[in-house]
Amino acid sequence: MKVILSTVGRFHIFPLASELEKQGVLERVYSGFPWRHLSREGVSREKVRTFPWVRPLLMGARHLPFPLPSSVVDWLHLVSVLTLDRYVALTLPEADIYVGHEAVGLISGAAAQNRGMVYICDRGCTHMAWRERTINEERARFGLPAQKRPKTYEREIAEYAEADFIVLPSQIAKRSFLEEGVEEQKLVVVPYGVNLDKFRPEGQPDASGFDVLFVGGLSIRKGAQDLLDGFRAMPVAGKRLRIVGSVTEEAKLLLGEKLNQPDIELVGHVDHWKLKRVMSESHVLVLPSIEDGFGMVVPEAMACGCPAIVSENAGAADIICDGQNGYVVPIRRPDLISEKLQLLAQDPALRETMSQEALNTVQTLGGWEDYGNKMFNVYKTTLAQRLS
Repeated sequence: MKVILSTVGRFHIFPLASELEKQGVLERVYSGFPWRHLSREGVSREKVRTFPWVRPLLMGARHLPFPLPSSVVDWLHLVSVLTLDRYVALTLPEADIYVGHEAVGLISGAAAQNRGMVYICDRGCTHMAWRERTINEERARFGLPAQKRPKTYEREIAEYAEADFIVLPSQIAKRSFLEEGVEEQKLVVVPYGVNLDKFRPEGQPDASGFDVLFVGGLSIRKGAQDLLDGFRAMPVAGKRLRIVGSVTEEAKLLLGEKLNQPDIELVGHVDHWKLKRVMSESHVLVLPSIEDGFGMVVPEAMACGCPAIVSENAGAADIICDGQNGYVVPIRRPDLISEKLQLLAQDPALRETMSQEALNTVQTLGGWEDYGNKMFNVYKTTLAQRLS
């Protein structure tokens, strides 16, 4: 069995490629990133093909002294996936399985099928139509206009129809596809792994306070309002909310002065080597997403001994045993977030138990090696089904 992978960046595709190469089944992995951004991903140079002519423009835009208009960013993203898709279609080697990460598989997937390969769409988020509807419901909650549809929308919807199988990371992602009418036999769920060497306990939370952590891009989609309201309603002395990552301009306007409080710390971007310490020193991570295909920060925090409170619409809810290694709450329920935070703040023994259970859960879930083994079996099974 030979497998080809394609992605516009890195994502989980490169840890997967590394594991497939160890098993001797990786034929090639394509990326829109230049090699210098991929050289530390653990994949041999001869197995990697890059098309670094468009995507680096988006990467470089982050360093501009001004933000690019969202329409320009959207257009650049479309061009980056479309050109990579065409390049892959023209240069596909012989293989048995072709895996196109979201938005890059429409043309190349058809080319692979024409050559007798199984085409698998690898989708890390919920169904595009379900996602759009869910996010726009949240925007309407705050009187905001509907989100502009991304330029890749139609081609991603088409990928779902054309692919032989669709691999998803969570049950919420699967549910979104089922609700949009995709046949269940076409869907496969394999949760992501976590780098257990990179994320591990390093330090302890300060017992004199109570540190709540959010990691990621704070936005309406990530439940920004519920996070702040839940934290603010918690009547605990010495509490602190640390927000690691960016805050969208829209979220800043929505939250206003709620962000500008002495017990809220806007940390900004943090490198992975430092992030594990921040996670280890936090009492709990909160991810109240309105829509989230998985949420890698949850198993990463748990690997550092930090339990999590997540919404039912976050894919990482699959690895939370409610009341044991964290809590799962309905979306749009800041009152329940506050309630769970207060339980943890007032009970050090509960926090210690949950911390240990979080560690145990992630170690049982496994790292990227286990993910690679599961995906190997998925590819073998789908290939057998295609040939039967």
